[in-house]
Amino acid sequence: MYTPPAPPHDATVPPPPPGLPDAPANRSRTVTLVIAAAVGGTVGALGSSHTLPFPERYFLLLLAGVLLAVSLHNVLTRLLGPLTGLAPVYSSIGAGAWLWAGTVGGRLLVVRPLPIILYSPCMVVADRPGLRRRLWWGALVQLLLQAAVAAALVAAGGPAEAVGWGIALLTVLIHVLAPGRVTSPAWRLLRLPFGKEEAKLGEWRIDDATLAATRAAGAGRVDLMRAALAAAPPSDSPRRLTLATMLALAEGRSVEAAHAAVDLYARSTAPTLRAGALSLYAAAISDGVRAGSIPAEQGLPYFAAAMTGLRAQAPAVLRRTDLPAREAYFQGRLPVAAKLAARAAANAPEALSRAGALDTLAAVHAAAGRPAEAARAHARAAALVRL
Repeated sequence: MYTPPAPPHDATVPPPPPGLPDAPANRSRTVTLVIAAAVGGTVGALGSSHTLPFPERYFLLLLAGVLLAVSLHNVLTRLLGPLTGLAPVYSSIGAGAWLWAGTVGGRLLVVRPLPIILYSPCMVVADRPGLRRRLWWGALVQLLLQAAVAAALVAAGGPAEAVGWGIALLTVLIHVLAPGRVTSPAWRLLRLPFGKEEAKLGEWRIDDATLAATRAAGAGRVDLMRAALAAAPPSDSPRRLTLATMLALAEGRSVEAAHAAVDLYARSTAPTLRAGALSLYAAAISDGVRAGSIPAEQGLPYFAAAMTGLRAQAPAVLRRTDLPAREAYFQGRLPVAAKLAARAAANAPEALSRAGALDTLAAVHAAAGRPAEAARAHARAAALVRL
């Protein structure tokens, strides 16, 4: 089991946010899986009955069209972003583990080896005039453009027809699934124009200063992140508080970060933002325990409670972070922790999370008596971040 250093006597740690669910709440994910299974079953039934709208020998091209539709959607989202109220933070070319990363226009660009998804941007909702109109028109224009590409390929016949049907299939799914998730294409198209849905955008809006800090964080530039937040006008928005919490984590202020994460959880209403706040809380507690600033007898049960909450609320978050590796590390399962930390580092979306996973990997190697491997992992983490 993990043996932490002795913490200071005056360390005060906030308990986990209240109201964590006891049972998984994956209704949206279940609905998505059911619809996907129904669509897949329908396509399979059409194929087995020889009633596909294109020659059966091109069936694999249908799947290629589905993959191509993802890249087409991502590229259009990025190109239309300045007009539709969405702003890019960082992006990836390809899929899989990190091969190379650099900054282009102050934004992180990660190159990955698998050309399954050609391009993936991380976009945020910018605080722009007429945001409701921008987001709705953007979703509609994007739907029409993707539909036009699909229709042109279907009309071309032959192999292109199968690709076109694949693009059409995924285009429809993208714009009808998850209409209750704020900022999703389906929500922007089907929900935003009606009722009081626009009010839900409040906690998603990012002003220019917060956007600059978010881009700096994605690129690992803690110095620029700190400067952007220091120069920004006061704001109590959840997105600004998220950046302040991330900055406290990057600077090693674990107890302060834990308090900020609890505050962020209380201010947020969107499930995605609350899950993000809970993951920041878990990271802060685990950082503090490992550094010795939070008592293990208090911090480890809090960390376990946060992990339970994340498994109930948003298990996908755990698949995107090194938190399961930290959990295995505290439990003394070092081989599992090393594997999970290496995987989290390889698949990390941006620089700060990759550096955190590499730091966890360094701690695991050190605990396992591998100082050379620990030093290499620590050096790789340090190279990603400029404090």
